[in-house]
Amino acid sequence: MYKFKSNNIRIFTLCFLVHLTLMGVSAQNLARPVPSGSLNQIDEIVKNGISAKAFPGCQVLVWKKAVPIYDKCFGTFTYEGTQKVTPNTIYDLASLTKTTGTLLAIMKLYDVGKLKLTDRASDYLAFLKNTDKENITITDLLFHESGLPASLSCFNLIMTNKSDNCVQIGNSLMCKSEWVAKNASPNYNIQIYDGFYLSNNFHIAAMQKIAHAKLKNKAYLYSCVNFILLKEIAESISGKSMDEYIDNEFFKPLKIGNIAYLPLRNYNRSNIAPTLKRDFLRDGLLQGYVQDPDAAILGGISGNAGLFATSRAVASVYQMLLNGGELNGVRCLSQKTCKLFTTTTSASGRRGLGFDKPVVSNPKHSPCSELAPAEVYGHTGYTGTCCWVDPKNELIYVFLSNRTYPNDGINKLSKMGIRTKIQTQIYKSIGY
Repeated sequence: MYKFKSNNIRIFTLCFLVHLTLMGVSAQNLARPVPSGSLNQIDEIVKNGISAKAFPGCQVLVWKKAVPIYDKCFGTFTYEGTQKVTPNTIYDLASLTKTTGTLLAIMKLYDVGKLKLTDRASDYLAFLKNTDKENITITDLLFHESGLPASLSCFNLIMTNKSDNCVQIGNSLMCKSEWVAKNASPNYNIQIYDGFYLSNNFHIAAMQKIAHAKLKNKAYLYSCVNFILLKEIAESISGKSMDEYIDNEFFKPLKIGNIAYLPLRNYNRSNIAPTLKRDFLRDGLLQGYVQDPDAAILGGISGNAGLFATSRAVASVYQMLLNGGELNGVRCLSQKTCKLFTTTTSASGRRGLGFDKPVVSNPKHSPCSELAPAEVYGHTGYTGTCCWVDPKNELIYVFLSNRTYPNDGINKLSKMGIRTKIQTQIYKSIGY
């Protein structure tokens, strides 16, 4: 057998390094670990979260240049159960609905010339005319600079302490009989929960509550009411309900499945991760009914919440945006419109046109990793969800969970910074 002498080894090593240099690979780079390998460290971040009971299970997905580089499911539907999370598990997106549903409708209507960003909300919603909200613009709503309160608690309209003229729902919820019923009928066909139906006329009362809400200064204040109004505007212009419009203009043409409002109409309850054991409004397990109380009382199809989906479905929507309005040969939006909505930032720098943005100047108050470039856009959701798009690196990151199960009292997901830590690990994996 031939044995290398020390001189032979030195000559071989030198030749090998020269060969690498000619290929553009330095000895320093050779010593580095393979970047994609560090994506596996996401596993440990997630498992620590599950062990700490920050969430019972989740889906984590990362696409780079439209190719999945990380796509895993962890845990179970509930802490006490054994049903494992799979790629087909459907989650309540909560406020991620704002940019995955409502904003798409606004973008489409803008794209086809039926809406201008300088238009006033009252141009389309008569109940805002002759009020102090008459001059609120579409841009004000998208930037969360309308002056409207963060929420309205519309569900308070149906609740009562009186024993007369009321309906008891579940074990304790007392409701005004004019608004609710235990069984569906022509006048009560909006289902809030099993055995809990709302009057068809309730919507008018909810909108009047918005019209009479106290208006604050037009400084930045994140508000679900802004997107509730944007949904109303989209329906007023299109003449269709939000779910129908989004389905026809986006989800069906793009052939995106496992995404829907009111998911129990099309999907088995057993495929949907539960979000709460019970809440003050509904006396039982919330599985397939939207967790957000205002979205629930507005019929489950609301501008601020109501959409359910898998991580792959969510990623497909944002890949369409990242592609400039096209996916798999189907165009839903123009490149010009996509660029406008995904790059425009408010004067305060805190928000995009509907999208949330990194706070690069103050990472401690940013919803994103400090490694996220300023170009990133996306949103988070109360139930423990997020999607962030990085056009600079052609990255899409989706995290879906039901951190609110069994109750939403302590948000360990945020306290532990799980979503942000995962995003940081993604950037480290690509050399940031």
